[in-house]
Amino acid sequence: MSANDVLLEVEDGIATITLNQPDRMNALSEGIRTGIEARLDEVSDRDDARVVVLEGSGGAFCAGGDVKGMGEKSEGGVPDHERTQSIVDLAEAVPVKLYNYELPTIAKVDGYCVGAGVGVAMACDLVLASEDATFGLAFRNIGLTLDLATSLFVTRAVGPYVAKELALTGEMIDGEHAASLGLINHAYDADEFEAQAGDLIEQVATGPTVALHESVTNIDRSYNSTIREVVEREAKSQNLASSTRDHQEGIEAFGADRDPSFEGR
Repeated sequence: MSANDVLLEVEDGIATITLNQPDRMNALSEGIRTGIEARLDEVSDRDDARVVVLEGSGGAFCAGGDVKGMGEKSEGGVPDHERTQSIVDLAEAVPVKLYNYELPTIAKVDGYCVGAGVGVAMACDLVLASEDATFGLAFRNIGLTLDLATSLFVTRAVGPYVAKELALTGEMIDGEHAASLGLINHAYDADEFEAQAGDLIEQVATGPTVALHESVTNIDRSYNSTIREVVEREAKSQNLASSTRDHQEGIEAFGADRDPSFEGR
């Protein structure tokens, strides 16, 4: 991994992780994979980050799998079990790590977000995009199946029938269409993308970080859970949140009829 493959900047509680192989449209090369994993670990070791924003450089978020690397592995005759394990390792390093991350995560998509890139984006808690962004489950175009948890994330977001259509056709859709399907949260006018996405990111970054993380984690865990399991998890999370400084600040601000100033602890 080159230090420049994936960049990290932390400012005002916002940790921005930028995929930075624009010549490869930020496809999931070894450098991008290990870079994302390393940068997430760096953020975990800091105490000044409140939200993680994942974006791409050079007009693409992530063009999916590293097709060039796939060709090299195919020519090299990699055994099936090794190929399978490499896909699992990639999923554990990126979408699984993002999905289970200890801070709120936001994908900021401008440009291409296709194939496995969709799994990377949707592993985040929120997906914000420009109307000009391009989404597509392009696996079929290279004779492959959905991976990196796209079959989970896309089905949860849009339902099985729309998910199957996107998988069977490989149709490319713009950000506005993706938002109308419920695949992403928001598609902003290209000229307003940075400002409007920035406003929402700031809103998350200035929130009660512990409580927000517990809330989104419980939403994720609610699938296939009984109501009893849900309320028990919520009670434990509420007990944790009630012991935070942010909860005390919220109470004090409410009593003083002012906006709270959360600290993320």
